[in-house]
Amino acid sequence: MMPIKAITFDAYGTLLRNENLMLIPQRIVEDHKLSVSIHDVWRRWMALYFEATQLPPFRTLRVIQETILSRVLQSFDVRATAGPYVDLFFQLTTQAELYPEALSVLNALGGIPAAIVSNADHEHIAAWNFTWPVQFVLISESVRAYKPHPLMFQKALEQLGVEPREVLHVGDSDVDDVQGAKAAGLPVAWVNRDGRARRADVPEPDFEIADLTEVLKLL
Repeated sequence: MMPIKAITFDAYGTLLRNENLMLIPQRIVEDHKLSVSIHDVWRRWMALYFEATQLPPFRTLRVIQETILSRVLQSFDVRATAGPYVDLFFQLTTQAELYPEALSVLNALGGIPAAIVSNADHEHIAAWNFTWPVQFVLISESVRAYKPHPLMFQKALEQLGVEPREVLHVGDSDVDDVQGAKAAGLPVAWVNRDGRARRADVPEPDFEIADLTEVLKLL
């Protein structure tokens, strides 16, 4: 592996906590007294999300969530509007908290340029009430593509002015981050905070780390 000249970070699940998204399937199960498990609803939701973000034409996350959460409800024979769950998704993702080590790690990169590459809408970054010590934040709504699509990574490389092999991508999603970065030619550090198993069709990351402090040891 070549010396790292720049680092790109995913936002949600990497720098920003997103564990509370499980509240959405939990509410769906409770509100409609479903006999299926919360994890069944979560898996259905995530499968539709991965499918929807890669299908043209480009749609914002708000539009995608309105569509797929309606389909989730229909999947479990629920005849109700998805509106409250879409609103909850945006409430949770616009009020997300930083992981405790996030800013200290970003501030300890020793002059290595860093950027954030996130599947997010403009309304997300407008709601973030902190300043990132990075060169830029690149979001899917601006690029009009979602990770794992290579265009997200290519746009970041253009702005950083470096080759793919010179950039370490750091992210928590085995699909969006590991699969996406590897397909674009970037080495990747997979943030696996809770010891999840990697999906069978996802390539092995170059590094697997338990939290962001381990990024500093890779530089």
